[in-house]
Amino acid sequence: MSDEKPTTPASSDDNLVSLAPMLGLDALGAAERDSVARRRAKASDTDRAAFDRDVRLTREAMASVSSTTSATPPPELRDRLLQLIRTEPQDDAPAPRPAGLTAVDASRRPDAPADLSRWSSRSGAPADPSRWSSRSGAPAEDRVETTQRNRRFLYLAAAAIVAVAIGAVGWVVGANLSSDNKPQQTTAQQVFDAKDIRTSSGSVATGRATVAYSESADAGVLVMNDVPPPKSGTVYQMWLVGPEGATSAGTMTDKDVAPSTTAVIPHIGNAKALAFTVEPPGGSTTPTSSFVAELPLS
Repeated sequence: MSDEKPTTPASSDDNLVSLAPMLGLDALGAAERDSVARRRAKASDTDRAAFDRDVRLTREAMASVSSTTSATPPPELRDRLLQLIRTEPQDDAPAPRPAGLTAVDASRRPDAPADLSRWSSRSGAPADPSRWSSRSGAPAEDRVETTQRNRRFLYLAAAAIVAVAIGAVGWVVGANLSSDNKPQQTTAQQVFDAKDIRTSSGSVATGRATVAYSESADAGVLVMNDVPPPKSGTVYQMWLVGPEGATSAGTMTDKDVAPSTTAVIPHIGNAKALAFTVEPPGGSTTPTSSFVAELPLS
């Protein structure tokens, strides 16, 4: 008879996962971080992996606005986020929103590379397959339903971005908007709150692009990181591609491009993809060259 003692399985700790955005935002004190670290060590592999993913995604969201403003998140952000976590129901009922916060909208415009011919299209690869809804046709193990926890994380990340980006000039496709533009902020909030939120992601030259979009919100939020600006004398033009062809979604000069940029894309309609081309200054009415990158929207 073996003398080995049975191994006690790691316990599930859903609340640990809900604290991941707080750690990603550096909103925990030293004692709280130690407590979270101990809980993570005792958590199940599933909870630990989910926790690590949410921390990483929160930090990526924060990095997307790091180049647009040096403002420090307001002190009350921590209390608001904690209140959101405490008061959020665990079923699929709509989650209460923290008072005084509006969702992130256009802080900056998406980047584009110095040589767009180096862009490599990659259809349907989600930013994190195990946490985001995948594109159609992805392996079953890469698809997950957008649960309340997914939406909670998205809203937390959005709230954090707004707290940092507040006061920065918004750059929306085809228009320059101030950060207090209510309609555009509402558009982004609707995207992050939508139950049908999905993502599409792909490699873009030396960087990466991810668009979170919702058919019900009729809009998307684009984040692009580490993509070089366009060459002198050219612009990047975005196109919403649908059954009726390509419709311009705006142009980007080298001044519109930063190491990390975020923008709202309104009125996606029945577009099946968000595509990119290199165009002359001012853009074109129709694409003058082949798409150099494309993110599917269906």
